[in-house]
Amino acid sequence: MAKALLLAWSSPASPDQVPEFDEWYTRTHIPQVRAAVPSITSVSRYELVDPGSPEPSHRYLAVYEIDDTDVAAAAAAMGESAAAGRIEMTTAMNTAQEPPAAQWYRSYPG
Repeated sequence: MAKALLLAWSSPASPDQVPEFDEWYTRTHIPQVRAAVPSITSVSRYELVDPGSPEPSHRYLAVYEIDDTDVAAAAAAMGESAAAGRIEMTTAMNTAQEPPAAQWYRSYPG
């Protein structure tokens, strides 16, 4: 079982940019985040599904499993990597209408 989780929600900038967004997320973003936080042991991605809608939501969740309870150190390492330009962003991500959001969790009880 993971000792901590990083949950990250994001969306592509438009439906036609889903392939570019997915390519960036899989080939660039996840490897760069894993390099920044070596205690990440696994990453899974999920798509939000509304059973009442025939259309895809284009809202995604990435679950990063972390084998360390020091969430502050992991968050700091990721912030430092981003500030140093080692975590690249993409114009294929929606940063205006549905900006990315991240939350850190530690296993409970600790």
